[in-house]
Amino acid sequence: MSNNQSFLSSFVLGALVFFITPRSEAADDFTIFRPNFPEAAKLLSAPKDLIVKVSEQSVTVNGPMNGRSQSFSIGAGAKPWDLSGYQYVAADVRNAGEQEITIIARAEDPMRSSWDHFCESVVRVGAGKTASVLILLKRKNAPDASLQTLFPGMAALPNGYMPIWGGLDAAQVSRVTLTVETKATALKLELSALRATGICDASPLKQPGYFPFIDAYGQFSHADWPTKIHSLRDFETQKISEAAAMRAAPQPACWDQYGGYADGPKLAATGHFRVEKYNGKWWFVDPAGRLFWSQGITGVGFGGSTVVRGRRQFFSQLPPADEANPGNVNFYLANLKLKYGTNAEVKFAALSNERMHNWGINTLASWTSSEVTDLHQTPYTKMVAIGGAKLAPSLKLPDPFDDSFAPNARRTFEAERATTAKDPWCIGYFIANELEWRGGPEVINEVLTASPKRAGKQALVKMLQQRHGSITNLNVVWHTSYGTWNDLLVATNKVDAKAAVADFTAFNELLAERYYATCETELKRATPDKLNLGSRFHTVNPIAVRAAAQHCDVVSFNKYGTSIRSLTLPDQIDRPIIIGEFHFPAWNRSYTADASRGDSIEKQRADAYWYYVAGAVDNPLVVGTHWFQYLDQPLTGRPDGENWAVGFVDVTDTPYDELTQVSRELGASLYPRRLEAASSSALGAKAAEHASLPDKH
Repeated sequence: MSNNQSFLSSFVLGALVFFITPRSEAADDFTIFRPNFPEAAKLLSAPKDLIVKVSEQSVTVNGPMNGRSQSFSIGAGAKPWDLSGYQYVAADVRNAGEQEITIIARAEDPMRSSWDHFCESVVRVGAGKTASVLILLKRKNAPDASLQTLFPGMAALPNGYMPIWGGLDAAQVSRVTLTVETKATALKLELSALRATGICDASPLKQPGYFPFIDAYGQFSHADWPTKIHSLRDFETQKISEAAAMRAAPQPACWDQYGGYADGPKLAATGHFRVEKYNGKWWFVDPAGRLFWSQGITGVGFGGSTVVRGRRQFFSQLPPADEANPGNVNFYLANLKLKYGTNAEVKFAALSNERMHNWGINTLASWTSSEVTDLHQTPYTKMVAIGGAKLAPSLKLPDPFDDSFAPNARRTFEAERATTAKDPWCIGYFIANELEWRGGPEVINEVLTASPKRAGKQALVKMLQQRHGSITNLNVVWHTSYGTWNDLLVATNKVDAKAAVADFTAFNELLAERYYATCETELKRATPDKLNLGSRFHTVNPIAVRAAAQHCDVVSFNKYGTSIRSLTLPDQIDRPIIIGEFHFPAWNRSYTADASRGDSIEKQRADAYWYYVAGAVDNPLVVGTHWFQYLDQPLTGRPDGENWAVGFVDVTDTPYDELTQVSRELGASLYPRRLEAASSSALGAKAAEHASLPDKH
């Protein structure tokens, strides 16, 4: 999610799960299922090998763990549940087994056949523990248009409204499914209730006293939490607390200087990063010859600018204007100066590297500030882009047929020759972010809308001439009525993609091959020791992915979902994969939160992180995952409106401790786990199906 990205890849997951202390129902809770409901048994659905018993107090689900995964569902019956007035679905459960379980909870609406009609979440529950599993009901739309008028420039609106492209219809929730994974051989789970909780009400947002809702430090004014900054003294307290925690937990003892596996096998040392398959799994190999798996965070730096113009009423007090972005302010940078004083940026750069090591993070991922990477203490990746003519007006995709493309690529990589190309700490380059390959050959229809002067369109028409011979033959296949080939060249209309699919496929193959082959040629010419990390697919066009796998050292995806344990390449291509972006939002330090649940919310967000990364470690193709991003986005939105609470630190530079504890745990354990992990093909069919979320990434 670069600064120019749309909301397309923000929240495919659609929800977080929160583990809270079990409690009696609130007066405003709406119980949608209890074991003592009439005909409760008829609302339950489970596979035949599970024994489901319904008593007055609970539903007990017992049986063998089929390939480490089992699922059961609670349906709404003849009429879907109308949960439009609530923020969450809560499942009250008890793990009656003797080992920890992981629960993947999903709420669906009747349109489940479409990939975006569900909200999903993850929670780990210890043996013998009781929990309430909450699924945030992410809404497609705000309750009325006036909210968007009140809060311009913000994607997420206060009280949990997220009027973006995904989410379910909360007024039509038809089913809740609980999938359980565990190392135990048998499942023993109890469900005591399913309820809707947390009132979803827009009326307080419209009251005159709601504004301003951002305090002097960029925090949400209408909630409190234990680590909230109220005064300058709180910054000092936070610094002292973090310093003590870091002294108590230095970087994992099994790491070498690069974050590779010092306790593992010693391979050839080349002085630079490379990829190698070892014992059936792909790995990076660090400059010292040690196995390296990249656990990274993007955007480690001073970012966080938000627009003030036209929105002054949002803020109780403003920091100095952002010098780099007139009309904006950067609360995070202002807070760094309050917290660290003189030379705050220099102190921040040093602390950031120390934090990475302490948190078990061994990669400074894309968009990280050069002040941080230039200290040469943590390996890093760099984002580069090849400028020039676009292939089509609607596509974020360069035209590789244009005469300027190869020279532009050459200049891009030659600019790195004297710096990152020689730096052993530089892993390699992502070449652009989320290029618009879309889902397949239909993308070529966009090329038809381009000007006849575009080289890519000329190449398309030339290929069609070679394939069909005459325009008459093309018209028969495409069901069109072009008079001449020039008529096709100058036309800007789309055609029936189904009729043209064979031609679109052929040109898609030619296009992808030219793009990735040219990039690889120019990268290796200028920076032969650095890795080509691909272009971070956010949609899966198999043709483009195949070309990337042929020419890139590593194929990259921005994959927002619950798990990538079973992620593979088309045709079972055997190449390494890296995840350029993923994340799970936290709401306890932002306006979409019930701040009283803060500690529990943070813990469960960390559980979601653990499940995603641990599953990636188990995947023999995946060589790393990079979290987006280091810092929470501004609550009032970055310039394009994104305002998700997705950081490892919040706007006051306060770390999310539960998240950093889990990343530290993973940093210390991922190398032994990966070396010992079974192949992803050994996963049960249910687990593999769950991991392969239908999404647009």
